[in-house]
Amino acid sequence: MKRIWLTVLVAGLCMPALGAEPAAGVVFEDVWIRAMPPFQPNSAGYMTISNSRETAIGIVGASSNVSKKTEIHTTRQVDGLMRMEQLDGVALAPGERLELAPGGTHLMLLGLEYRPVAGDDIELCLHLVTEETLCTSAEVRKSAGSSAGGHEHH
Repeated sequence: MKRIWLTVLVAGLCMPALGAEPAAGVVFEDVWIRAMPPFQPNSAGYMTISNSRETAIGIVGASSNVSKKTEIHTTRQVDGLMRMEQLDGVALAPGERLELAPGGTHLMLLGLEYRPVAGDDIELCLHLVTEETLCTSAEVRKSAGSSAGGHEHH
């Protein structure tokens, strides 16, 4: 019985150390989500991601605490029309920055659980090919320039 408790205690002490800096080497800047009208069931998330790790990172998914599903999308011109497409993932080489922005690659928050309003902070997480999850706080805004100041999250 003592061995079980000792194992649980050691595991509990190690868990914070393992998850203490999950975003080490990855910097999130200007993280925000678009405030939507009450009838809109979806929204979009934007940010700039910088990879200062010595290895590439592969982002293969995303999640949010306000949506049933979060996907990586991009906007492309197809037959003269702008269309949104879901991406399986994106990669960032060491030293590379990726801007998730309106009109380009972005996150789609599908099936909002409630309507976030301007000024709210919600959680956005990116899921890496290594099974690592990197989370940050996103400010809800009406548009790209409507924040009082750019937040930087690590």
